[in-house]
This record gives sequence, C-alpha cells and structure tokens, in this order.
Amino acid sequence: MNFQYPELLYGLAVILIFLVVLWIRHNTVANFFKETGLFRVRLAVARDRRFFKWFFFLLALALLIVSLASPRYGVALEKGKRKGRDIFFVVDVSKSMNAGDLKPSRLAVTKQMVYDLLLQLKNDRVGIIVFAGDAFIQCPLTTDYEAVAMFMDGIDTDMTSAAGTDLGRALGLASQSFQENSGGYRTVVVFSDGEDFGGNVDSAIRKLKENGVLVFTVGVGSIAGAPVPEIGPDGEVGGYKQDANGETIISRLNVKALGEIAKKTGGGFFHASDTRTAMGLASKLEKLSRRKLEEKGIVRLRDRYQLPLAGSVLSLAAFLLL
Repeated sequence: MNFQYPELLYGLAVILIFLVVLWIRHNTVANFFKETGLFRVRLAVARDRRFFKWFFFLLALALLIVSLASPRYGVALEKGKRKGRDIFFVVDVSKSMNAGDLKPSRLAVTKQMVYDLLLQLKNDRVGIIVFAGDAFIQCPLTTDYEAVAMFMDGIDTDMTSAAGTDLGRALGLASQSFQENSGGYRTVVVFSDGEDFGGNVDSAIRKLKENGVLVFTVGVGSIAGAPVPEIGPDGEVGGYKQDANGETIISRLNVKALGEIAKKTGGGFFHASDTRTAMGLASKLEKLSRRKLEEKGIVRLRDRYQLPLAGSVLSLAAFLLL
C-alpha cells in the first residue's frame, strides 16, 4: 500500500497534541475534585460517556486525515483510450552496476534517470525488465507511472543469482511482451554499463529491427571504470571483486557495444552523466510517433480513500450521538 499524498499524514501529529491536552485536562479536573471533596459526585457513567465521546472524535479526525492522504493498494484493470507508445526500460542488475564511478552507484543513477523520465512522459505505457545472467519482467506495461517508480525503487543487484549479463535474453523477453500488432510504436531503453553481453544480442536485435522496435541505450558508468564492490548482507562494502590472479577487477563502460545496438535499430545512444541525460532522452522519445490505442487492461493501483472516509463519518456520528 502507498499514499498519493503521503505528506498529509503528518497531520496525524494533531491527534497526539489532542491526547496530551486531554490528559492534562483530565488530571487537572481529577485533582480539583479530590482537593474539594467533590470527587464522589462524579458519575462513572458520565466519565465513560466523555471517554468514548472523545475517542470517536479523535478516531474520526485520524481516519479523515488518512482518507485525504488517498491510500492505494491492490491492482485494478481499467479500460480506456490513449495516444502513445509502449516503452520497456531494460535495466542491468549485474554486480558491476554497484560500481561507484557514478555516485553513489551506477544502479542508483539509473533509478534516478528513470524517475526523471517518468516525470516527462505522457500517456505512454511503461514497463520494466531487469536482467543479469537471466531476465524477467519487474513491472508489466502500464500508464501508472507511480506504480512504475515503486517497482523501480525495489530493484537491486541481488534480484537474480544467475551470473553474467545476458542482454539478448532481456531484449527477447521485451519483444515477446509487447502488444501484438503495435507496429512501429514500440521502444526499448537499455540502461547498462555494456559489459559482457554474451552471444544472443545480435539475433535479438535482428528480431527487434524486423518488428520495428527502436532501441535506445544509456551507458551507465565511465570509460576509466571502477572496481566492483562486494556488498555484504548488512549493506557494507567488504572488499572488491578479484580475478584468478588476485588482481582487482575494473569494470569499464563499453560505449562501442551500446552504441552499435542503438545504431542497428535506428535508436540512439546516451551517456549517463547528469540529469540532462534523462532530459535529452525524454525529448527524443517525445518526438517519436504515437498512435491511438484502446486499452483493454490499464494497470492501476486501486484508490481506497473511501474506506477510511466511511469510518470517519461513522465515528463522527457516534461522537455526535453520545
């Protein structure tokens, strides 16, 4: 579950202030009655009534704040129309993406670029495929960019135990996962350092080109390279990867491989350097042609604000009746 307006949840601090005020008031009144000898006249029924009256008032206020924050959970499939493209972000999650030549890491910079891209896109369906030695869909195609960002946030280099960097498998999966008969309205954006793609890339690229799929590549890393950290369960760096001779392995950006992939499909290559990279890529995607489509299944998170709102109304009614 997440909230569309999570900042409104800070309003729950008002409940705590009310509780402190009521506690001080209760103690003050109780001490007064004890000191004046009038404590016995206070009826237990009236005391209980006051307790539940304030309880339902504070509950109504808390539920109203939660409702205004717009909680969302569960997946809804909605029908609708759009004019856009189908775009798969194909993200490298091999261990070399932990390298720190881009701060704080290559993968962290990739996430930020995707977040920046999502702010620029309009009406395009977006999905995420992650790959290392294996590949799988992290997020299916959807126009709910907040859901895409949420799935992106959960990506790390421990998602697959398969060693290597098999981009060909990821591109093949993207090709199979696009909507049928979508012609030239399909795009793949690869985020990778370009190291060791294996032997399946060429056949995957040929198939994508035949189907009119454009491939843009974003080189994440530096030509000078950086050592690949060994990150322990506690998240701390415990050393760096070494080869059979005990030498520290340096992971370098393979500009040539990434550039050739983009060129063969008519896409383009971008070198991740700063936020301007995402802006430039977004500008390029914006200029691509779009088509009108009737969605049979737009994936959205369900809005659940009605539940706390109903609870708030019932609690307020109980407060007024007591």
